[in-house]
Amino acid sequence: MTRSYRKVRVKKDRVYSVDELMELFSVTRNTVSNWRAHGLKASDDQRPLLFRGDVVARFHVERRAQSSQILEPGQFKCFGCKSAVFPDARCIIQFTGNGSARFEGECPDCGKRISKLWNETDRDIFDGCRNPIITQRSPHERMVAVPSGIGISEGSEVPKLILTNDRLIHDWMVNAGRYAEKTIDKHLASIRFCEKVVGDKPFGSYTKKDVARVRDALKSRQSSAGDELVSQSYVRHRASELRTFFQWLLKQKGYGRLPKDLPEYLELPRALRSPPLPKSGRAYPSIEDAEEMLEAMPKTTVLDRRARAIFAIAFLGALRSDTVVSLRLQSLDVVGRRIIQDASVVRAKNGKNEIVAWFPLPPVFGVAVVDWLTEMTDRGLSGKDALFPGKTNLELPWKLTPVDRGVIEPMTTAHAVSQAFSTACQGREVRYTPHSAKHTIAAERDRRPLTHEERKAWSENMGHETEKITEAHYGKLPTERRMELIHHACSKGRGLRQLTGDEKIALVDEIASQLGL
Repeated sequence: MTRSYRKVRVKKDRVYSVDELMELFSVTRNTVSNWRAHGLKASDDQRPLLFRGDVVARFHVERRAQSSQILEPGQFKCFGCKSAVFPDARCIIQFTGNGSARFEGECPDCGKRISKLWNETDRDIFDGCRNPIITQRSPHERMVAVPSGIGISEGSEVPKLILTNDRLIHDWMVNAGRYAEKTIDKHLASIRFCEKVVGDKPFGSYTKKDVARVRDALKSRQSSAGDELVSQSYVRHRASELRTFFQWLLKQKGYGRLPKDLPEYLELPRALRSPPLPKSGRAYPSIEDAEEMLEAMPKTTVLDRRARAIFAIAFLGALRSDTVVSLRLQSLDVVGRRIIQDASVVRAKNGKNEIVAWFPLPPVFGVAVVDWLTEMTDRGLSGKDALFPGKTNLELPWKLTPVDRGVIEPMTTAHAVSQAFSTACQGREVRYTPHSAKHTIAAERDRRPLTHEERKAWSENMGHETEKITEAHYGKLPTERRMELIHHACSKGRGLRQLTGDEKIALVDEIASQLGL
């Protein structure tokens, strides 16, 4: 991992302990201490120390920005972590070679060797720091924290963060470990929204009026205009997540004096609680269209063949994007025509372990997947290796050789799945999303003359606990198709036709006589 930490994803709403930062950045405890010395602000002064994710992320952004700044006296540029640092002067040595003199030392953050050309100003600073009665920082009046000022500075472009409740939120995160990562992030976003509305106030001091302000803020966002406008579903979920948080809060030690009915103040009006009007069906291809798209996809390069296999398996198993990219070779049972979703190694929704049978689709879908599996096996992949390796691994064949290499891990994002569907949709008016594959499979269930038991098996194979989930959320008819089917139904049998004038009069007389008029 590069020591600039550009690829480390710090989640802004989360709260990290020192140990969690060490694991996330793959650094030692001493490195985190050096970060604090250079300006990383903890959420409070209590132990163990905690750090807001947004503060950590901005700290590293500003540290990297220092690489383009002029170095201060006694400061070195580290090419390992891309930061401007002040090393321990007692470890600085003067080195002469190739006709030039320079100072060399060790980066206090990443441990890499650092050096700079010799000059008298730096020499005086280093000599002064070697004096045992002078502290390391005293010669540098400007050796202060990185100007991250997050959470405390007013009037800056950085939004003021509320760090008061971070320690409690960290406790909640420990309790929320039973949730999926995305679920935790959504709940945290709701909690941070609550903090923003109420202001810099500890949760232990919340009143009924404070919670009511949060409820009113959610209601106003649903009816506002511009960037603040959100959907009804967004408001309902935010309120539900905050109710869950306050229910947990009331059970914590020291918070028993809070009003017991706080969660009730997040109840929304009936108009917001009721389900919205059903939306028009999402665009999805028919099986025939998907087959035609797959046949037209290029297969010249290894990335083309990977895209074909990704597109095909999304339909074969009605899989979500994240599940597709996290599959491993051992997840495919070609003989049994099955996909084994082991939640310990595959990113399945809600961590469910499932065995998915290939849906009965045209042979071209199965052929694309089997051909790809054969190609990867021929290249030396097996077992726990990713079924769909990343671009770098595929374009550098030596990285796939089984000699002296570890397990090839799956891609961390589903971008390759989106690219595959984008390639398949080239030249078409409609652009289908990866999730459209599940809608296609759900719609195919209704097109086939299946028994009740077969329909139930079809839904469960899609990962749905009941048929109602399939009916309610997937395979809805597009408006044009619905109109076409209704028109066709009306034209069958007796049908409906325009009544003549005499027929209208006769119909009115018949209805009047039945009513006794």
